[in-house]
Amino acid sequence: MNPQWTAAQRGEAEILIRKYAGNAVRESGKIFIASGGSGGKVRFVAHTPETLEASARALISALKLSAGTPLNCFACLPPWHISGLMPWVRSRVCGGTLFTAENGSFRETEALPDFRKNAGEFWMNSLVPTQLRRLLARRDGTEWLGKFDFILLGGARVPADLIAQARAENLNIGIGYGMTETASLIALWRPEDGETLAGTPLPHAKFFISGNPARIEIEAASLGETLSDSGMILPNPGGRFLTNDEGFSDENGRLIVLGRSDRYINSGGEKADPAIVENALRAAGATDALVIGEPDAEWGERVVALVRAPAPADLSARVKNLLPAWMGPKRIISVPALPFDGKGKLDRVKLAEFLRS
Repeated sequence: MNPQWTAAQRGEAEILIRKYAGNAVRESGKIFIASGGSGGKVRFVAHTPETLEASARALISALKLSAGTPLNCFACLPPWHISGLMPWVRSRVCGGTLFTAENGSFRETEALPDFRKNAGEFWMNSLVPTQLRRLLARRDGTEWLGKFDFILLGGARVPADLIAQARAENLNIGIGYGMTETASLIALWRPEDGETLAGTPLPHAKFFISGNPARIEIEAASLGETLSDSGMILPNPGGRFLTNDEGFSDENGRLIVLGRSDRYINSGGEKADPAIVENALRAAGATDALVIGEPDAEWGERVVALVRAPAPADLSARVKNLLPAWMGPKRIISVPALPFDGKGKLDRVKLAEFLRS
């Protein structure tokens, strides 16, 4: 389990696990990986060794490694996320080496370890944008990053200036599109794809666009299944997973992701549900609240809250005890009224005025 979960989230997870364990039709060979769900509830995605291996082999194929060259992975993301688990899987399926920091994780402020033993090895690292930016800011960070043959970025929006900085340092980077349900990435952006961040589908995945707004559906050999609230594993209807992402395919068959159709805020690779933050703010004494994601150069997005006045002077301290650290608002703005018009729709002009304040 994620050690950063609140007591309530741990309780939700334990209830789900107990329900599954008591289910008469439970299936063997399932690997349950936690994922944030709609409404902020803890969810588990059921994978198998086969779905995880399919994901790993698809990326290995996309990297076009020469015959007999294993993929070695540096693990520096927490293993309770799919992005932290997959380096282990990728290195294992092809006989590569997995390098993990002494404490099982890696902080970009620590001493940078020596991982490469031979010049001919192929090493990959997976980072969230915040980690890359902090490493590039270190005097020894750029040289250390240059020892990797490929750096995969994901988990949050990657700012254009960070991409430009990485390319200026001749780092071989890619940006992955994927999620827990697909066992990590199913499309990959490379610098040759140009300025538009479109992902080229990996060989094990297909994309379909449906609905209005146009949402992305996925077929993939790496597709997992959701554990329902009743403890039953729910198959994907028609073998497809309908995402909450809007997008389209361009003339080259690449997937262009426009953004999420729901309200999740992705900050440093962690998902924050605005509804949970708003409820916590009200419980802490705010008359009413609106929570949004604001672009942030370091974290991709940061959580910002607009609260109706009057609000307690110590609201920030109060709400800190009710939320995981990544959900805590980085800014709390007291406003006379929330920026909604007479029809109850968000007034973006008014919202922009409040944010500038």
